[in-house]
Amino acid sequence: MKKLLPVLPLTLLGVSEMNHAYADELPFTLSGHVRVNYGHQDWQLPEFRDGFEFESIKLGVSGSSDQFSYKAEYRWYENTDFDTIRFADLTYHYDEQTEITAGITQTPFGLQPFASNNFWFSVNYYLGFEDDYDAGVKINHQRGAWDFQAAYFMNDEYNDAAEFGRYSFDVADDGEYRNQEDGQYNLRANYTGNFIQGGTTEIGVSYQYGEILNLDTLDDGDMSAYAAHLRHTQGNFKVELQYIDYDYDLAVPDEQSDDRIALSSFTFPFLAAADGETYSANLVYSVPYQFSHIESLTCYSEYSEAKGEDTSGMRSSQWINGCSFGWDKLFVYVDSIQGKNMWFSGGPGVGLDLGGRQETTHRLNINLGIYF
Repeated sequence: MKKLLPVLPLTLLGVSEMNHAYADELPFTLSGHVRVNYGHQDWQLPEFRDGFEFESIKLGVSGSSDQFSYKAEYRWYENTDFDTIRFADLTYHYDEQTEITAGITQTPFGLQPFASNNFWFSVNYYLGFEDDYDAGVKINHQRGAWDFQAAYFMNDEYNDAAEFGRYSFDVADDGEYRNQEDGQYNLRANYTGNFIQGGTTEIGVSYQYGEILNLDTLDDGDMSAYAAHLRHTQGNFKVELQYIDYDYDLAVPDEQSDDRIALSSFTFPFLAAADGETYSANLVYSVPYQFSHIESLTCYSEYSEAKGEDTSGMRSSQWINGCSFGWDKLFVYVDSIQGKNMWFSGGPGVGLDLGGRQETTHRLNINLGIYF
């Protein structure tokens, strides 16, 4: 046995070199991140206001073959103790103007790919209208300065409204308000033009319609939403504006209120207004100065709010000021977040008067990630 020991490291080295050579020739690209997070939440008891923790790890894969391309991403969240798929889709590139994508893919609604630039997104994310992924098929067609998208989604990514450990915010079964997404159509049109010298403007509209199955009555209600959105880039400045109007017409039991709906993500369900509006406005500045190490320094001020339209409705808002920057493979977000009657910021829900904490709260959040 002792005679074999000197040979073993050489063998392992040879295997390692073979694996490294094989990895360089893989027909796909691996990507991911490892992130840690510091947070200060002023609404918590003094003993629990500050915390530094491992936040998440991500693994992604992407590639192409002939007229097809594919991508998938999976995440593990340590601070909320769950793992989830974000997306997994296959795209057929019919020609230079048209492509068809199927799988768990992003819903074409509102500003794309995101309606915000900070780490915590806008109120639209928590209502399922930003960076949302469902299971279905969509068509993307570009014609000159126009970009058209149409999609049908059979259900959410898990087809289980009681599964709260997910990345996207979806209609939930919380045990009392029991609804589930049961088919959804999306249409989106976006025009890119140069209306102001030296600037680029994107103007678009989106529409969404879906059936909502009530798990108590087993009857279908429905939901509809439309959005108007604009993104203008002028030099180092960017302005983003968006308006959304949405309405859930729910087939609830007779004794239950239909002015609210349960949504869930990141292992927690909460209540949101079933009929409401959202507004968002962002001002973003890409700092043009050259630093010895820091690159892509961007600062932003982003405000968004949601308000329920029924008598139980109440304004929920989120105002985020911060900066993000890259340093080699390190990427950092520093965000100051003011929330009011907002689920993410210590409030009981979104767009509803549910009592509980309704005053303005403050969260300081610093996220540091290694991206590869």
